[in-house]
Amino acid sequence: MAKHRVTAACAALALAGLAMSGCASKKAADLTCPKVMPAPGADKIVLFRPGGHDVSDVIYGGTIYGIDVTCDHDNVGVSVNAEIVFFGERVERDMPAVSFPYFVALLDPQDNVLDEEAFKVPIDFVAAERYRRAPPEKITVRLPLKNSAAASAYSVLVGFQLTPEQMAINRLRQKTP
Repeated sequence: MAKHRVTAACAALALAGLAMSGCASKKAADLTCPKVMPAPGADKIVLFRPGGHDVSDVIYGGTIYGIDVTCDHDNVGVSVNAEIVFFGERVERDMPAVSFPYFVALLDPQDNVLDEEAFKVPIDFVAAERYRRAPPEKITVRLPLKNSAAASAYSVLVGFQLTPEQMAINRLRQKTP
């Protein structure tokens, strides 16, 4: 199911014509980094009260706040090192900490998923705090290529693992100006 969502996100990416460089700077070595970006439509998440599934039942929210990327090249490929920053919000200030499920997927030049890994990011709120930026999540994606210059044709997507109800909320948000 997660790979289907990634494939759908890739199709949406292609249709939207979005192209965002994942490299933090434009040094010569960085020009061969894969594109690293939030998965379209999966960059936000909401968690519902037990049994709930619409906007009035939301108790937590999360956003992919930023992604910083560097690439290391060697004779057997490219290591894509990303620091992903997440932002969390809770409806009531006395609610406990929360963890949001997310994925990191490596896509080939034809947008086929080559590898995907699931993670959880904890958001540890301070007492009476409603908003919290999580410490950066550090991940490394290894791209074994004989010609590391080919890395720029690949992509890495980062997104939340969403239920159908969460995807519906995100679609509503995208339609609202």
